[in-house]
Amino acid sequence: MNLARPLVNYSDVRSVFVWNPQRILRWLVDIVATFGALMVGSYVAWNTAGFWQVPGIWPVSLAIGGAVLGGKAWLQRRVVSTPWERLRAVTAWVVAVYLCLGVYLLMVRSPYSRSFLLSSFVSLLLWQIVDALLISRAQRPARLAVVPGGALEPMSTLPGVELYWLRRPELETPVSGLVVDMHNPLPPEWTRFVAECAASGLPVYHAAAVYEAASSRVALSYLSHGLVGELFNGSSPYMAVKRLIDIACVLLSLPITLPIALITTIAIRLDSPGPVLFWQKRVGQGGRVFWLVKFRSMYTDSERNGARFAAAGDDRITRVGRVIRKLRIDELPQLWNVFKGEMSLIGPRPEQVPFVREFEEKIPFYRWRHRVKPGITGWAQVNQGYAAGVQDTMEKLEYDLYYIKHASIWLDLAIIVRTIRVMLTGHGAR
Repeated sequence: MNLARPLVNYSDVRSVFVWNPQRILRWLVDIVATFGALMVGSYVAWNTAGFWQVPGIWPVSLAIGGAVLGGKAWLQRRVVSTPWERLRAVTAWVVAVYLCLGVYLLMVRSPYSRSFLLSSFVSLLLWQIVDALLISRAQRPARLAVVPGGALEPMSTLPGVELYWLRRPELETPVSGLVVDMHNPLPPEWTRFVAECAASGLPVYHAAAVYEAASSRVALSYLSHGLVGELFNGSSPYMAVKRLIDIACVLLSLPITLPIALITTIAIRLDSPGPVLFWQKRVGQGGRVFWLVKFRSMYTDSERNGARFAAAGDDRITRVGRVIRKLRIDELPQLWNVFKGEMSLIGPRPEQVPFVREFEEKIPFYRWRHRVKPGITGWAQVNQGYAAGVQDTMEKLEYDLYYIKHASIWLDLAIIVRTIRVMLTGHGAR
């Protein structure tokens, strides 16, 4: 390795991103959306969208727009980030901008409109949620250099990441980061190469961290029993807050869910003989078995030969069952399980007892998904859809472990938004 010349030309790296047409388009969309949020605030406050016509509002508007756009650009400099991480960072920044602006206006006793500040704040916040969870995709890195050696097989299929596989300890093209399997000992020349890259300012990432951030999954091939044991602490204050949110959501949703449940009950009765509700043993938190309740979507003798996964075009499903499965209405009675504390609104989906016993024998770390309460919807459901078989379940487990590791209100919000999209599109239903 020639240490006399720079490892990376950073001006070239910056040009890869700054002049990227897609990046310029994203900037234009952000500017238009921010401008629109200020117009909404102006209309609410003064019945006119032309905020620039309001005397004295230009400095405030410029401060809001400039701080939000500049802060968003600064926060997104991270090479690897997920939608919910972007949402958390940008939301915190928008809140900070408005808090600082409010404190400044109070200190200088400058006239201001509370309705303008509040409505523009809400509009900007809603835009950031939509942008982070439904529109934006992982944009960086455009190119990552991969140091050979170790368990790098999962890296080959990463979405949204262009990988540059090194053959010798030297960078011949601009990259924005270096990927190394930290668990694998490197030869001396590669160790010196990685050290020089880090010293020159080039970010060095563990392969497991890049896989996790790019795919929103925790790779089973990178796990050890010690690491999995540290994934989640079930006694965190977040769990207590989440339980209160679960109860509140169940009670507040009754005016909407009860009429839907009544219509579904009538439809099931008219469509096929048998009970309206379907009760089944599932495995919950800590491996405890509980009775999960759903609207019946199959014929009453559908499991006479034992439990099996649903398949596309499954002839066991009734006509009404196909509709309520696609819209996820069959899961509605599980609000009772949530209210009882057996489930949460968000978490890994509870599996049937026979399947759990099989997967615990065939899939390493499978039982760790039972560290949290199962949910009506979850990270695996909104990303993968329906899983059938061992291979699909291994992928599902990677999503579940990612949720367990990063469980937070922010990730829950991302799941809720994506769940609404899944319900509208019917993605993954069987």
